[in-house]
Amino acid sequence: MLLNVAKQTPEHKVLIDVPMPIKTPRLVLRPPQQGDGAALHEAKMESLEDLKKGMPWAHKPHSVEADEATCREKQAAYILREDLMLFAFVGDKLVASTGIHRFDWELRSFEIGYWVRSSETGKGYATEIATALAHYAFKALNANRVFIMHDDANKASGAVIKKVGFNYVGLAPSSALGVDGQPVNIKHYAFTNPKDVPTLSVSW
Repeated sequence: MLLNVAKQTPEHKVLIDVPMPIKTPRLVLRPPQQGDGAALHEAKMESLEDLKKGMPWAHKPHSVEADEATCREKQAAYILREDLMLFAFVGDKLVASTGIHRFDWELRSFEIGYWVRSSETGKGYATEIATALAHYAFKALNANRVFIMHDDANKASGAVIKKVGFNYVGLAPSSALGVDGQPVNIKHYAFTNPKDVPTLSVSW
């Protein structure tokens, strides 16, 4: 059952506590910072052909300057509590871009998204990230609902989501545009009970 948490939400969103960084057994996750544009650009360029298969934004022009601008804009969005883009690091290497999006602070509903750079796929990072962010949303952000979605044709994302154990909610036909500009079917999954999230050591 969803809780009434409206009274727990400050009048000014910037006062909401969103502690960082998030640490898992292998990763450190934190919001973008000034100067991260080069690392983001490197990861994107390495992974561009894979990203083009499922990310419409991957088909747009890319530059170090544009990625640096994205990092600074997302740093500002974190401060304003409007979006939470995160970079996942192993040591100094950016291995994935992830985040918690589509905030509803009154309902305390949050969406998880992610992509892993091509050279780092197959190592379980996506599963670790999704599990960690589900724990973080429930315990640090007082979530009532944590959800995740994927294009029905993207079987790799579906496999990660099922491995984490998200509960299937349903299929939304023709509810988003795919990389070719045509409507695609989107599968929705969610956690509404923190006890359903697999055990993982996560701290912040």
